[in-house]
Amino acid sequence: MNPDRKIMIIGGHGKVGQSITKELKNYSLILAGRNEEKMKRFIQKEQLKAEICVMDILNIDFALLQNVGWVIVCVDQENTLLVEYCDKNGIDYMDVTANSEYIDKIRKLKLKGTSKILLGIGLAPGLTNLLAEKFVQMYPTEKYIDIQLILGMGEKHGDAAIKWTLDNFTKNYSHIIHGNMKPFTKKNKMETMQKRFYSFNFNFVDQHMLNNKFKDKIFTTYLGFDQSIITVFLYWANKLGFLRLLKNKKIYKMAEQLLRNPKIGSDIFIVSIQSGKKSLYAWGHDEGRFTGLIAAESAKRMADPTLKKGILEISDIINIEDIEDNDLFQLTLQKKAE
Repeated sequence: MNPDRKIMIIGGHGKVGQSITKELKNYSLILAGRNEEKMKRFIQKEQLKAEICVMDILNIDFALLQNVGWVIVCVDQENTLLVEYCDKNGIDYMDVTANSEYIDKIRKLKLKGTSKILLGIGLAPGLTNLLAEKFVQMYPTEKYIDIQLILGMGEKHGDAAIKWTLDNFTKNYSHIIHGNMKPFTKKNKMETMQKRFYSFNFNFVDQHMLNNKFKDKIFTTYLGFDQSIITVFLYWANKLGFLRLLKNKKIYKMAEQLLRNPKIGSDIFIVSIQSGKKSLYAWGHDEGRFTGLIAAESAKRMADPTLKKGILEISDIINIEDIEDNDLFQLTLQKKAE
């Protein structure tokens, strides 16, 4: 990153954005978003030196990006106008979205290649991709590889993450080998930390990115929760058609409130990469903080002048050993082969 140009963090006062902003506090920052008061309160609370820019991501005034050399986006978008503007004007861009449809839209753009466009940063995609690529290095002959993600029910997730998860419970998606898949219908399980966890297929973008990268492998991603009773309940609710009720606005709002104020579970997250009896595990705590830390570390590394321009993935700038060896991430790795 050019120290003379500013970093704009859109949604830098949100759940994930706060961790990114705090880690990059020594840079020249602009916090952008719709709620000026929330941004002011966050800056005052953390005693940060940052400018505030009132901006609607759905209707951007691009004049606000003057003297900005780097944009980090922590909120969901409906179009690709911002990334196209950054590409045309040499502004580096990073997105922490987990939205597979949006990442696919960016990949299909005919970019000029005047800036670095970093996608797939966070837990899934992000950490899951790094672990999967490490697994491929360790076991290059394995073809069918399962990615299982267990999330702690006790963590307070941000509004965007909650909305994305609820929306994807009711959306079918396309898989390279399984075809049109209904979420939470294909079962899996893992045993780690002296406990058994169940998981079911879900539309995380990591599997699509990896299937595109490794043409001779088949990756499938599964989601579960640290409270197995909740995972199994969601499976049966889906099987019996009750999850379709999320299309009702009142029920959707109730589900949002329950997830905003969890009463059970912990803030743990567990990732398992598995093929047959071979597996690689990682676990840590506080997904929002972890995502923010990995995004901030990625942003710092983007200053490397040897990095190519154009679309980049997390493995282009960081590897799993970098994260494991950094105490800040508080990540534990374990491999198992039988």
